[in-house]
Amino acid sequence: MVGKLSDDRLMSGSRIPVLYSWLIAKEGHPYSTPNDELRRSIAANKGDYQREEVHSEPAYCGNMQEPAIARDVCDILDLGEPELSPSVFTSQDGSWQCSMDALVQVPQPIIVFASDTVEIEGEASSIAIEGPIPIEVKTTEFPFNGRIPLFRGPVQLQMQMMAVDAKFGIIATVHRGNLRHYKICRCDPQMQQQIGDLCLDFRDRVKSETYYRPVNVEDCAKTHSGGNTDLIELHNLSDDVEKLVRLRQDAQNIDNEIEQLQTQIMSEMQDNETAQVGTYVVKWPRRHYKAQPEKVTPAKDERTVRLKTLQIKT
Repeated sequence: MVGKLSDDRLMSGSRIPVLYSWLIAKEGHPYSTPNDELRRSIAANKGDYQREEVHSEPAYCGNMQEPAIARDVCDILDLGEPELSPSVFTSQDGSWQCSMDALVQVPQPIIVFASDTVEIEGEASSIAIEGPIPIEVKTTEFPFNGRIPLFRGPVQLQMQMMAVDAKFGIIATVHRGNLRHYKICRCDPQMQQQIGDLCLDFRDRVKSETYYRPVNVEDCAKTHSGGNTDLIELHNLSDDVEKLVRLRQDAQNIDNEIEQLQTQIMSEMQDNETAQVGTYVVKWPRRHYKAQPEKVTPAKDERTVRLKTLQIKT
């Protein structure tokens, strides 16, 4: 479901993909970093965090469609009636909590066959499933490209399977409102062990306020606010600094060359908005801006922030 039900002080099913994607899979997460999640839980642990409710149109539509999608999965797979939004589950060691969109109980094995709508993990043509089966529902504007990103269900579902000791789970995704993709997943003991370890470490970091190593420039600026004016010696990074200087110069040279080439082509096109150049069609369009009333910039409080670009001098 859209909206969070678990304790903000603990790791949860909706947040664990952030840790897993950055720290284990090393492929990153588009919306958050481990330190973003840690700051949130540290603030909640101190009583300083107030959760912001999601009121966007996609969130509203997602909430509205989830029950129907969960029922549709169970209907086409003949699994019976699902329990919608079951109670929040807490791990035995108390290091994480998770909720789920739906949970269906299958007392006897049922054979499920792959189809245009149903994918079975491992590209199997059929599978026998039974027991408690959590269902994670996703609605997205992105088309299906053959792989479900880690942040859109696979990691979250593994935690849900851990919560109810399930051998199988389902990621039910509707793409762009008109394409269903229902994937049956097996439990992954290795991933589940990694999830458990990440959650225990996260709980310890919340208590000790020990941050992760930043994963990008913005994360560095948020995590290390500066203020210490003492000179620090980092001679072991000489090669890295020299490489950064070289790359910056290369990037500047490339930008200059792009500017020169664009100027040359635009000069030849003159007032024409389209040109055929060999096998390429080059467009130099216009953009119309509607008139807008004068705006007064609201006042801002004084603040100090860490810059996101290094200054390097010799």
